[in-house]
Amino acid sequence: MKEKTILFVDDEESILKSINRIFIDTSYVIYTAKSGNEALNILKEVDVELVISDMRMPNMDGYTLLSEVKRLCPNTIRIILSGYSDEKLVFKALQQNIAKLYIMKPWDNKELINIINQIFEIEELLLEKNFFSIINNINELPTMNQRYQRMISIIEDDGDIDMLTRSIESDFVVSSKLLHIVNSAYYKIKTGSIKQAVVYLGLQNVRSLIQTTAIIDTFTDAISIKTKKLYDLIWKQAFFCNRIVNMIYNDFLQRKLPEVAFTAGLLHNIGILLLLKIYGESYSDMIIKAQNDSTAILEVEKVGFGIVHSEAGGYLLKWWDLPLPIIEAALFHHTPFDNRVINKEIVSVVYLAQKYACEILGISVFTEVESGIFESLNIDRDMFEKAVKKMEVE
Repeated sequence: MKEKTILFVDDEESILKSINRIFIDTSYVIYTAKSGNEALNILKEVDVELVISDMRMPNMDGYTLLSEVKRLCPNTIRIILSGYSDEKLVFKALQQNIAKLYIMKPWDNKELINIINQIFEIEELLLEKNFFSIINNINELPTMNQRYQRMISIIEDDGDIDMLTRSIESDFVVSSKLLHIVNSAYYKIKTGSIKQAVVYLGLQNVRSLIQTTAIIDTFTDAISIKTKKLYDLIWKQAFFCNRIVNMIYNDFLQRKLPEVAFTAGLLHNIGILLLLKIYGESYSDMIIKAQNDSTAILEVEKVGFGIVHSEAGGYLLKWWDLPLPIIEAALFHHTPFDNRVINKEIVSVVYLAQKYACEILGISVFTEVESGIFESLNIDRDMFEKAVKKMEVE
């Protein structure tokens, strides 16, 4: 296997010396740079797989540098190494996917190496040759419609709410999904106003919702009645899953769902839609047969197609360059205790939510809830199941 190359960028010489000491006994090839310009010059000469940059640097800050890295080297993984004082800029970088994740200073040396190992393991999993041969079965991966891109651009360009409201109101699909979400029992408000919905959810959550609608909308063209039924069921399950995810954070974890993971529940099963697009009714028939035979769907997918929907979903979301927590939720929503998981909490929450969303909709699930999942989240199972039952009644 080719040695992995990492570029660390920090204006403090002592930190760069510390980094070199930490990685001296690893198999990684380490480069260091004291400025954004020096880092960009290295990238012109060296094939770098991972850039880890400080946020607060003179002349060119980390946000600007990683934005340039994304533009010039889109396949290079980007991570922020930052202090607490840079919280707003870090959040902006994560929200716009300028960086995949951040590591806080001061860091733990073993944890830093472990996170980097996990990042590369996930990349390797998503770049297996098997994916490329399967994706070749369709002409191209689905792409986002321009009307959705315009809405997202308004948000990213700090456009005003009135401009965004007009753009959403002109699109029935997005406006109906937005009102559907905001009027659900979880949010406890009733409104027919797009502007009020935008203000209530916040621009970044609306951005995530538009992005999700755009992604799901790409799979609706030219599908049969049978696959349309399955598509509708997947959307309902995703909607309930997202509601349960929010309920877990709000009622049990006592904090808001991180905005960077706002659509993790909605998109966790996107791989099923991709496999439906590739294989059509043969995949739909396989899912029905698996349920009738009490067979785990992942086993049937692996035997029938050589790929499972969780891996397909993770691959697709990576190709669309979505935030890492959303990719991981799709990739590991059946295996929350996988050692490669970095965002363990959100993956565990989505795992739990999708199980009970299936139960609400009467979808057969033939595997027991992972032992220890409630303990890992510090959630009382009886209280949680009562809350889900109440949601089901509502």
